[in-house]
This record gives sequence, structure tokens and C-alpha cells, in this order.
Amino acid sequence: MDTTPQPIAPETEALLQQHGGPLAVFGQQGEYVMMRSDVYVAMLGLGENDEAETLASVQRGLADLDAGRIQDLDEAFNELDARDQS
Repeated sequence: MDTTPQPIAPETEALLQQHGGPLAVFGQQGEYVMMRSDVYVAMLGLGENDEAETLASVQRGLADLDAGRIQDLDEAFNELDARDQS
């Protein structure tokens, strides 16, 4: 599958520049939603450092997994239940 960015029609780009989006567009396979990337990031509520922090968190989790710092799911839920009851 080719993932090279494709240009959009000038009229569509003008609408996105004016409104940001989301903008519904119709294609041969159905309806799609387009928006500027800054609008998308704002909609997600991400700040400039959030993406880096998310990646760092995933990397810490993978390091914990590799180091064997894991816990059985049932055991974890049992501990949470015990905390709630105290």
C-alpha cells in the first residue's frame, strides 16, 4: 500500500484552511473526514510534550516487561479490590 501523502483539491484545502475541519468528503469507497493536523492534535487534548511522554511511558513499560517486573492480572485486581475495601 502506498502511504505517500497525496495532494488534495485546492477547493478542499481552502475550506480546511478557513475552518480547520472536520470536513466530510466523499470518495469512491465512502465518506471520509479531513482536518488540519493542528486541529486534530488540539481535539485530542495533546500538548507539545504529551507525545514524547507517551512514548517514554511505553518504553518504560516495555523495559519493565523485559526485566520481569510484571504481575498477574488477577493478582493486580485482587490488590486493587483490597485497597478499595480498606
